[in-house]
Amino acid sequence: MRNGLLIASVFLLAPGLAVFAGEKAGVMEKLAALEGDWMLLDEDGRETDVVGSTFRLTAGGSAVVETMFPNSSDGHEMVNMYHADGDRVLMTHYCAAGNQPRLVVEATGDDDRLELRFESITNLASPKSAYMSQAVYVFDGDDRLTTTWRSMVDGELTEEKTTIDLKRRK
Repeated sequence: MRNGLLIASVFLLAPGLAVFAGEKAGVMEKLAALEGDWMLLDEDGRETDVVGSTFRLTAGGSAVVETMFPNSSDGHEMVNMYHADGDRVLMTHYCAAGNQPRLVVEATGDDDRLELRFESITNLASPKSAYMSQAVYVFDGDDRLTTTWRSMVDGELTEEKTTIDLKRRK
């Protein structure tokens, strides 16, 4: 009996063994497949020497950590944590602005696209403060990713979009 418990404990704690079911499985697998360093592309689509994002699995493979602009000299490094929550996937964005919006990550009819929509936020200075509220991730094969972000300011969704083009570092 003791050996059986030990084997079960090792299995449950082994990294990368998280199991997901249903629609969230596809979303989490797509995010987990991003593991590695992603380089920023310039406006002409050429790779720069700047790491735009780093993705890695954590918590036994049950969560994905994305560090945006790692070690940036201007203090704008940010972290996104992706994890399953029942039958959905959530992302908490730890923003350089000091707030933490939580977004629901959803599959779309397009296998190369994920949409993130606002659910809630913590540490918002005031209802008029700016925060990230929407994003779209577009996958171009296994080695290209474009993310487009929109913010809320003064309670209104802005027309301005921030687009980040990334290429997997080989």
